[in-house]
Amino acid sequence: MLVAPLAAMADPVPGQQEAAFEEAVELWLADAEADALPMLSDLAQEGNAAAQLLLALIDKSPALQGPWLSQLPRAERVELMRMPGGLSGRSWMHEAAEQSPLAGLWLRLWAADAPAALALDFAAEGEARAAREALIYAAKREAGGMAALVDHPDYPPGLRFLAWQDGAAIDGEDLAPGDPQRRMMGLELATDEVADWLSTAPEALSVRRFCDNRCAASARSCTMAAAQAMGAHSILLTFGSPSERLIDAARFAASARGQSALLRRVALSTDARGRRHLLADAEATDPCFAVHLQEAIERYRAPLITSPLPPATD
Repeated sequence: MLVAPLAAMADPVPGQQEAAFEEAVELWLADAEADALPMLSDLAQEGNAAAQLLLALIDKSPALQGPWLSQLPRAERVELMRMPGGLSGRSWMHEAAEQSPLAGLWLRLWAADAPAALALDFAAEGEARAAREALIYAAKREAGGMAALVDHPDYPPGLRFLAWQDGAAIDGEDLAPGDPQRRMMGLELATDEVADWLSTAPEALSVRRFCDNRCAASARSCTMAAAQAMGAHSILLTFGSPSERLIDAARFAASARGQSALLRRVALSTDARGRRHLLADAEATDPCFAVHLQEAIERYRAPLITSPLPPATD
C-alpha cells in the first residue's frame, strides 16, 4: 500500500493555498527576487502565515538570498523582510506562530535550549531537512538526547552517527560502504564509493539535481565536487528547501533559486581569501562545477553587496 508523504498529509500552512502566495513562490523559485519578495512581503503584512514563515526563513539564511536582495540598502531590506519592531525589525516567524504550529517549531529551534527531540516534531510535520538541522544544532550545543531517539521511526537515518556519538549501541556495519557516516562512527569508508552514496542518498538530492541540470556530461564527478566544496558533511545534510511543507524538496532542488542557493552556500563555506583554493579544488574534481561556482561568486562581488543585516529582534 502506498503511503502519502508526511508533508502531503499535514494541514496546509494558513495562506499556503492562496493563488497570490503560489504565484510569489513560483517567481522566487525562478530566481525573480525583485518580483517575488515584495509580493511575499505584502502577503505577510496582510496576515498570510505561509508568506510570513517563508520570508522569515529566507531572512535567516544568507544562502537563500540572491544578489538583488543583498544589494538593497539596509533600511529597505529591513522593511521588505521583517515586521516592525526594535532597531532592526522582528522576524515574521513570531507573527506566523500565532496561526501555524509549524512556525512555532522554528522559534523553538532558534532558542538556545532547543532539545534534540524537536527533530521528531519537525519530522512529524513533513520537514525532513529541518529535522536533521534540529539534531545537528543539538549536537553542536552538546545537548545530548540522540541516543534515546534513534530507534524512533521518524529519526533521520542519515544522522545515526550522532546517536552513536551520544552513546547508542550502533555498529553501523549495515551502512553503505560510501556513506560518510561510517567515518564518523570509526568505521572504514570506501572513498571510491562515496559517489555511489551521493547518487541515491536523500540528503544529496540538491547536488544531484544541480549536476543533472548544469553538468549532465560529468554529473558523477560534479556531485563529488559539490559535496566536497560544501566544506562539511553537516552542511550537505542541512541544505535544501527552506520549508518542505511550503516547497517540496524535489521542486526546490530542480529550481533556479535552489541551484543558485547551492552555489551560494558553497561560496559561503569559506571567506574571500579561501575561495581561490575552493575553486582550484573544484576544478580538479569537476571543471564544469567550477565554472558555475566562479560565475556565482562573481554575481555577489562588491560593490554590489552591502553589509549583511544584523539579527532581527526576538
